[in-house]
Amino acid sequence: SLICGVPFGGQVRANAILKVATLSRYSFYLLSEVSLVGLDVSSWEKVISALDKTVPKYETVNKVITFGYSDRMRKKLAEMIGIRDGMRILDAGCGPGNMSLHLLKRMRSGVLYCLDPLQSMLKAAFNNLRWHAGDVRLHFIEGTFESIPLPDSSIDVVVASYSLRDARDLYKALSEFKRVLKPGGDLLVLDLVKPDNRLVSWLIGVYLHYLVPLISAPIYGSLDNPWRQLYPTYREMITASELVEIIKEEFEVLRVKKAGIGAFLALRAKKP
Repeated sequence: SLICGVPFGGQVRANAILKVATLSRYSFYLLSEVSLVGLDVSSWEKVISALDKTVPKYETVNKVITFGYSDRMRKKLAEMIGIRDGMRILDAGCGPGNMSLHLLKRMRSGVLYCLDPLQSMLKAAFNNLRWHAGDVRLHFIEGTFESIPLPDSSIDVVVASYSLRDARDLYKALSEFKRVLKPGGDLLVLDLVKPDNRLVSWLIGVYLHYLVPLISAPIYGSLDNPWRQLYPTYREMITASELVEIIKEEFEVLRVKKAGIGAFLALRAKKP
């Protein structure tokens, strides 16, 4: 495998990038071996395996089980960003590119980095985004939050949409977001969280545990489907207030918006 740097100046940590293809404005990078600390290997592999299986029906199922909230909240998050020409934006945990598509609609120029640990997601993102890029350069990078293969202070905006909850180490992920952001750069987070109200939190848990697998089954084609993994991850989630407080340890929180009886949290923060 060939190790090379990112397409602009600066140091890259731990020789973490493998460039495997360049097509016009689109570049693909794969992550080399990086030492990570956080979730045990078994838990991480279960999450990654479930996400990998969702690729063909990812957004179709998510829209149905969230009653359309999943994409409406992405749009609201994109509206929180004051996008300017020439910005470098990182979509951290890009999945098949649904959040990136909202960003591209608002970008006239600049660079959009799509980071995900799954090659299947990056391939889906490439297929979904390449016809919408216009004058924006797209770069697809296989990697994790805890060791982002980008230089210090190189990004204007970091966006984490429905992805931060799958971080192996939340504190390390936020530290990495802060590292790659320029001074004054924005962090935008959108995620499914446990509502602060315990009764509502319990009701959502029941919905995810028993109803979501049944609702997603006819769309996915099997009752044994990857959306069963939502409930185990939900059980480990922190509450909305707890997430905000943790982010405040690294960033200046500017705006918080909750929706869907408190299950959806959209947040904008700034690197000091």
